[in-house]
Amino acid sequence: MSGDWHRMSALALGAGIENGTIDPRALTEFFLERIEEADGARTIYLRLTAARARAEAEAAHRRAQAGLRQSSLDGVPISWKDLYDSAGDVTSHGTPALAERIAERDAKVLARATRAGLVCLGKTNQTEFAFSILGLNPKMGTPANPFDDSVARIPGGSSSGAAVSVARSLAAAAIGSDTGGSVRVPAAWNGLVGLKTSFGLLPLDGVLGLSASMDTVGPLTRDVADAAALFAVLDGRFGTGNGPAPDLAGADLSRARFALPTTLVWEALDPGVEAAARGAVERLRAAGCAIEETPVPEFDTVEELVGRFGAYHAAECHALWHDVIEANPDLIYAPIYERIRVGAEMPATDAARAKQGLDEAAPALHARIRRHGVFLMPTAAESPPPIAALEADDEVYRAANTAALRNTRLGNYLNCCALTLPCGRDRNGVPVGLMLMAPPGDEERLLRLGSAIEPAIAEGA
Repeated sequence: MSGDWHRMSALALGAGIENGTIDPRALTEFFLERIEEADGARTIYLRLTAARARAEAEAAHRRAQAGLRQSSLDGVPISWKDLYDSAGDVTSHGTPALAERIAERDAKVLARATRAGLVCLGKTNQTEFAFSILGLNPKMGTPANPFDDSVARIPGGSSSGAAVSVARSLAAAAIGSDTGGSVRVPAAWNGLVGLKTSFGLLPLDGVLGLSASMDTVGPLTRDVADAAALFAVLDGRFGTGNGPAPDLAGADLSRARFALPTTLVWEALDPGVEAAARGAVERLRAAGCAIEETPVPEFDTVEELVGRFGAYHAAECHALWHDVIEANPDLIYAPIYERIRVGAEMPATDAARAKQGLDEAAPALHARIRRHGVFLMPTAAESPPPIAALEADDEVYRAANTAALRNTRLGNYLNCCALTLPCGRDRNGVPVGLMLMAPPGDEERLLRLGSAIEPAIAEGA
């Protein structure tokens, strides 16, 4: 039976623990052994928390034996991005500049997961300071996208190790973070479900930051049901007596309303990405979904404001980490160092005007979605480029980063929640994601819709 554990969803593993066919101790050892075999270079997991994982698995075993499991995921091993504090362990934000930073206590969302019985396998790789969507990290090693055996391609970031840990079956699920698409892009390029939660919904206590106004916590999972269960854990519902995971039943595709933005997000797509995403939309139409096209001027507003004033979160990042980067420039990958340094040169008035303009545009976008239906768009416009090409040319790196961010960052700047689902593969054989975008607070609605359309848009559906 253990030969199939790495192919099972987190909820299926939890069900096995519930019915006594899976021992959480054996399950944890199974994943730790797989990690040691597959990730000896530690490009996926920067650090394992093996002692903690074994202790948590032992406690989960005792609860299961006593009929006192804390949640449907009690005893299930998952990974955590290297910006979540775990007590007594290094949390380095993916950079050698913070390699000796020891966390005093668990991040609040990690503490919630522990109370719900989840097992922490370790800390996964990421872009330094979470400040790139590509997942490239020459200082700590870049985990290659697992879907191209001939060319080493980027995995997507900044939650690179999180996505690859699940795609390569080295964790049942992963917790990442999303400031401009850092859950959704790696989820899309690794054939996973990724949930970008509403800003401020999940606590950031003990989470190393990039942007004080846009950072969000989110899961990367094999399917929507796992994402919903983990969302409930992170939201504090499991392990605290506050209720179950969101109810995914009841979404009727024949009554579902979606909108295709005609502004920006369907333009200049990689041909393979476009074919997969448009094919998924047509399958939804065939399933009875009402889908209309609509212009979205607020997307143009984002492009105009960011182009005019700059990406204001660079200033927020520099404010957080200026002492570290100025003291250790040689320890930081040059393009990341330069992106953060841009924030030092950004006038405070420009940052304020950019944020003010975006805050004014967001309510109009939310009203537009409520009027026309949840937005559908490709998660990322491009296929992930080769790692070597990005490392060799900074201009290629910057262009690829901008292209990969284009669609996902709109949800961060305009305060939306979003969900990416696998919908096929591009011409390189790399998965493509279809993204659903909704106003803040609509996570449960998105998860219900995602669960309903998941089988319709899956590869080969």
